[in-house]
Amino acid sequence: MTGAGRWVLVSGASRGIGRATAVALAADGYRPVLWARSGADLAAVRAEVRERGGEARSAIVDVGDPDAVARAARESLAGLTELAGVVLNAGQGRWAPLAEIEPQDWDGTLRTNLSGSFHVLRAALPLLTAAPGALVVGLLSDSAVHPFPERAAYAASKSGLRALLEVARRELRERGVRVSLVVPSRVDTFFEGAYTDAAPGTRKGALTAADIAALVTGIFRLPPEIEVRETHVAAMTSTFGPFQERASS
Repeated sequence: MTGAGRWVLVSGASRGIGRATAVALAADGYRPVLWARSGADLAAVRAEVRERGGEARSAIVDVGDPDAVARAARESLAGLTELAGVVLNAGQGRWAPLAEIEPQDWDGTLRTNLSGSFHVLRAALPLLTAAPGALVVGLLSDSAVHPFPERAAYAASKSGLRALLEVARRELRERGVRVSLVVPSRVDTFFEGAYTDAAPGTRKGALTAADIAALVTGIFRLPPEIEVRETHVAAMTSTFGPFQERASS
């Protein structure tokens, strides 16, 4: 198997893209460390991995809380000498016109999507740099490339994450750590926020969580001397960014 028992940390792993990615990586032989806020959902993912013959660890954590991240790292990464990778997936949405965005909604979006990714990455750095060819995968959005109206907080957080990961690339490259940005268009998965709330089945014609998981797993399968820097991906029945592209029949 590709993973050969190596550990990968996945944030936002309790459902949606995070869950699908953790399960797909486990099927490839990796051992996922599952981080998310929902204990019950984490237990279900961990059980699914084990039922398929894999091994997993988990920690209940709000990634926007640096103390909680430090505690989760102590608990779930204890005894590990390296991490083969980190998937920065935890996120949320706050969509509304600028005049209607509440300060707490702005802060909450940046706290999870941007600051949370920083906290997770910082906690994982010692174990990542100990593993030659380690991989950091950041789940972004086409909103980071083409900001949409009513997505100020979300676009700002994803654009900031894009910049953060580019800085990480420059600092970590000489230590053999690769950084890959996955930039999808619409994904038919869970998406919660103050002004928008979606679940699988509500975004017809969009990518699925399994599609993104397959892409991330494919990046992990590449030889360690290859770095996929940024991948833009859209369903053939959808669009990327604001472009009104003709859907395939």
